[in-house]
Amino acid sequence: MTIPEITDTPPKTSARSSWIGSFDTASAAPVIFLVLLIVGFSIAEPAYFPTRENFVTILNDGALLALLACGLTLVLIVGEFDLSIAATASLAGALATVLITQLGWPVPTAFLVVLASALIIGAFNGILVTVLEIPALVATIGTASLLDGATLWVTGNSVIFMGFTDAFIWYGSWRIAGLQAPFFYLLALAILIAIALRYTVTGRHLYATGGNRAASRMAGIRVNRNVLLAFVACAVLASITGFMYTARQGSLTPLFGTSMMLPAYAAAFLGYVTLANRRFHILGTVIGVYIIGTGTLGLLLIGAPAYSQQLFAGAVLIAATGGSRVRHLLRK
Repeated sequence: MTIPEITDTPPKTSARSSWIGSFDTASAAPVIFLVLLIVGFSIAEPAYFPTRENFVTILNDGALLALLACGLTLVLIVGEFDLSIAATASLAGALATVLITQLGWPVPTAFLVVLASALIIGAFNGILVTVLEIPALVATIGTASLLDGATLWVTGNSVIFMGFTDAFIWYGSWRIAGLQAPFFYLLALAILIAIALRYTVTGRHLYATGGNRAASRMAGIRVNRNVLLAFVACAVLASITGFMYTARQGSLTPLFGTSMMLPAYAAAFLGYVTLANRRFHILGTVIGVYIIGTGTLGLLLIGAPAYSQQLFAGAVLIAATGGSRVRHLLRK
């Protein structure tokens, strides 16, 4: 299932356009909203919110979600959906945990197994969509169900908190200036992906694939290969997310990735209208994650219930997609 309303034509850019796409005033609204959130919560909770420790917490807590959402962004760029990202992350964490804590495998070997499983999952999704022509929503829902079942089987449907080695935990918990390892993994991978999307032929072909598949095929672009590549890359990033999440937590709760699904989509669609004219891009996705993270933590500090993250993420998703569509209709 493609997303024609969102990626029906590639955005027009000029020599003055930034690397993220054609810029307009309205696209700065999410960034302004982020600033207003920071100011508002700083006024509401001046003793707790505007502190270095709090901002470090926001950066740390959002890093893995941002990494997951960056993978999702690649699939959205080619005009597809992937509803198996949360299940992929959960299975990756489960595999790593069982291999390391129960079977005594070295951490690097377990990580390679996790990456291999990600390649298989991504290729499986890509083949379902491109070769068998199953709509992505249907295909990835089916994959998610299979992966969730595999996760429950691998873990025995139980929480695992024993046997975590220092070497395993180190991969997700080392720090520099208070910032945890996942933030630096996100920084490196997000920069790498953004550069690849902007400056490589493959990156431009991914955008062309999502923009107009018929025209892309006529231009000689291998559309199916690009879709397959996007699904594989998405699965790899989801698996890295699951591996690092488990290493940082030092415990495993089966299906932990489920709570990350909605925020990841909300962040990606919020990024779609951030600093670019109706275009998915990595910087926008990362900004979207930290808008959600700032709002969630701010709500918790002022006494909102723990489920406020889901409410806030849902509201942001509706506002981002609905607001963009309304502006588009008003311009006609």
